[in-house]
Amino acid sequence: METSPWHSEQADLETYGERLGITLPAAPPSGREPGPDRLPFSVLSDIHRAHVAAIPFDNLDLVLDRPVSLELEAITAKLCGRPRGGCCHEHNLLFAAAVERLGYPVTRLAGRVLKGGEGPRPRTHMAVAVRAEGEVWLCDTGFGSGGFVTPLPLRDGGRADQGPRAFRVVVHDPFQWRVDERVPGGWSPLYLLGREPRHPVDFRVAHHYLTTHPRSMLRHRPFVHRLTAAGDVSLRGHTLTRSTPAGPRRTELRPGDFEGVLEREFGIVLPDDALRLIVDRTFA
Repeated sequence: METSPWHSEQADLETYGERLGITLPAAPPSGREPGPDRLPFSVLSDIHRAHVAAIPFDNLDLVLDRPVSLELEAITAKLCGRPRGGCCHEHNLLFAAAVERLGYPVTRLAGRVLKGGEGPRPRTHMAVAVRAEGEVWLCDTGFGSGGFVTPLPLRDGGRADQGPRAFRVVVHDPFQWRVDERVPGGWSPLYLLGREPRHPVDFRVAHHYLTTHPRSMLRHRPFVHRLTAAGDVSLRGHTLTRSTPAGPRRTELRPGDFEGVLEREFGIVLPDDALRLIVDRTFA
């Protein structure tokens, strides 16, 4: 593989596969990359499903006011080498590098999250378009709670039913896709996704806003999510929410509950000083 601005040739497939709990295919030898239509969608889908189940979304470093690197080596060390998760850029940069290292053609895209807010938002979200078996698929391992488990067909009307949930992609305007989730009575938008391929600097700028700006929603209270085919569990501030067939079940946590919940529900272990600071800022 030629050197890329995303450094995908450095993707540590063995370490990534161990974190996901699956065995990844071997990367193709240099100069002998397979054609995009011969790469199986089933492998892409399995990697996506395993990623969202194994690695939680977590913004804890942002709440702690600690720097978060977008270098692939640093992301791999954090998300694969430690019992931690990360934000959307960390997740999708890691996923994109791995599947690109396997030979899948990958395009990084930027989006505006619509869920949970009103008015225009900055284009700070990241998702990934991947070509497999003659189709382009939308992959997003970093949306967190409410995200999708397996890739969606990236075309107008592309839809995927995932258990009791469903998602679709529609043309929003000549420049953007819209990604929707099914809700009682119809469809509700998750985010708008620009069609223009992005460069590493685009995400560094967006990441700088998310990690440093006083109005960034990710800096003030914990957001920790884990997504599986059976449902999802999320921590927002001190409220733990678990999806059940009867609807969401919410539990209000006390300061002493945080350590056990983070480890039991999300597999996250924090040093004592970081845990104390998270609790202090959550209950301030």
